[in-house]
Amino acid sequence: MEPANLSSKSHQKILNISDFSLYPRYHCLMLVFGCIGFLIFMITLICLNFWDKKMDFSQKVNISRLAGNNYLCPKDWLLNQEKCYKFSISSKTWNESQHDCANLQAHLPVIQTLNELEFIQKTLKPGNPGWIGLHSTSPGKQWMWINKHLFVDFLMIGPTDHESCAVVTGKQVYSEDCNSKFNGICQRDAV
Repeated sequence: MEPANLSSKSHQKILNISDFSLYPRYHCLMLVFGCIGFLIFMITLICLNFWDKKMDFSQKVNISRLAGNNYLCPKDWLLNQEKCYKFSISSKTWNESQHDCANLQAHLPVIQTLNELEFIQKTLKPGNPGWIGLHSTSPGKQWMWINKHLFVDFLMIGPTDHESCAVVTGKQVYSEDCNSKFNGICQRDAV
């Protein structure tokens, strides 16, 4: 009989390398392919992030060529010469329209050339006159642009009443009560 403190082989298990895994090569391959898959996934996410930002920028910016130069206007704005224009389809007072333009980092148009006036008149939809940045605060007073320059360039139709503002149509510019409601036109410099 064997002594009690002697260990028997039946109580001990001898571990062989083959006991660790039935398919050791497949585990290594799965680890390698898992790492490669993770890297491809991360690279794809990074590329999609840059592509999304590029698409977002191209949707916000409308690029036009003029005289060999690039001028940029925000999406949904129209380019004429070096200025961008946005034509509103909601009727508001002159002050409300000016406020809406200011929220877009713009202002009601200050028309400096006949070309600008003609562009605005051609772009307006028939029957939808729009506010421009010209006003008079008292009857008989000079008309003044919102940039504080006096108006002297083209014919204004209609009387100058208390607080009159200018409205443009496809054919004319006329005086209107500033509290009347018309579509706004916003103007800003192109970049």
